[in-house]
Amino acid sequence: MVIKLNRILTEEEPHSTFVAMLLQPDRVDWGHVGDSRLYHFRGARLMHRTPDHSLVEQLAREGQLREADRHAHPNRNLLLQALGQTEHPQPTLGGSSPLADGDTFLLCSDGLWDYFSDAELGKILSTLPPRKAAEMLVTGARGRANGRGDNLTLALVKLSAG
Repeated sequence: MVIKLNRILTEEEPHSTFVAMLLQPDRVDWGHVGDSRLYHFRGARLMHRTPDHSLVEQLAREGQLREADRHAHPNRNLLLQALGQTEHPQPTLGGSSPLADGDTFLLCSDGLWDYFSDAELGKILSTLPPRKAAEMLVTGARGRANGRGDNLTLALVKLSAG
């Protein structure tokens, strides 16, 4: 409701994204809207990444845009679904089971993932403890953005049997 009220105050089409994760003893489930993402890594290997609800993601899925060209696309920030739009969003739901010791989940906004490849994220998350990894990712994204970055939010969950 607050997002929609902002439309009246600013006379602009506000939008927000979300990603959520529900961790259970034997599985994890998630949902998202927009271009906030959930990554599931097992070691450095990417197990799953949520698909963005964006124009460039749709174009890439349809084979009309190469992954390498998404950053240069003039409409790279155009969301097809978001919270606050006049149409109700349709969240994408997913999950994973079974879970393994060391599985890492990264939930983040585009102000973070836009500056790292999946391989870079996997390497950082698999070699550093969560707090150090988060610090390195935030510092790296800020540095790569050169003062032009989007908002940056992240949460890390690393599973441990002990």
